[in-house]
Amino acid sequence: MLAFATICRCRIRRFHEGLTEMKKRIAAIAAVMFIAGAPILASAAEPRPAYKPLPNFGLAAGAPFPLDGLAGADGKAIDGQRLLGKRVLINFYTKHCPPCIREVPKLNDIMKRRGDLHVLAITPDSATEAAGYVKQHGLIWPVAANAGPLLFKQLDVQAFPAFALLDEKGRLITTVQANQLGGEDGHATVAGIEAWIEAQRAPATN
Repeated sequence: MLAFATICRCRIRRFHEGLTEMKKRIAAIAAVMFIAGAPILASAAEPRPAYKPLPNFGLAAGAPFPLDGLAGADGKAIDGQRLLGKRVLINFYTKHCPPCIREVPKLNDIMKRRGDLHVLAITPDSATEAAGYVKQHGLIWPVAANAGPLLFKQLDVQAFPAFALLDEKGRLITTVQANQLGGEDGHATVAGIEAWIEAQRAPATN
């Protein structure tokens, strides 16, 4: 009977020792997981990129964008009212700008995938030049040509490519230079453009 009790006590002691060892291992694993997860948590807590709007832009946030009076590469008037109802991504470009050309397939991709956006290009190039650009590079969104007075005098766009984002009522949300929306080479990417779009909120005016 004494031997049996001794055996039981030994087994109980071993059980507790095993349980203690298991707790130590679980604690060690949890510590490793916490340390490994810390960079992920720190990354998630990082602030969003600080996008800088175009300097001295001729419109303030919340102001109606001058969509009326624009003419397409075909010489026909662009109906600005047809762009309303969705947010409008405006690309300011010129044919003399290599980064603008590199953005064409990316903006085509965005326009195909996103039904919540209209895309519009505005250029100081002539209608003939704009038509050639559309044909050569395969733009699938409307282009407003001969817009030099609007771009340079009214809006004071100083460099290409650049973007403006309008709300569903055609009011300016914000602007940005394209080189803020890209990778290390300074060219805008689909992910960079969409991250900027999603980071914006329409002005709180009615």
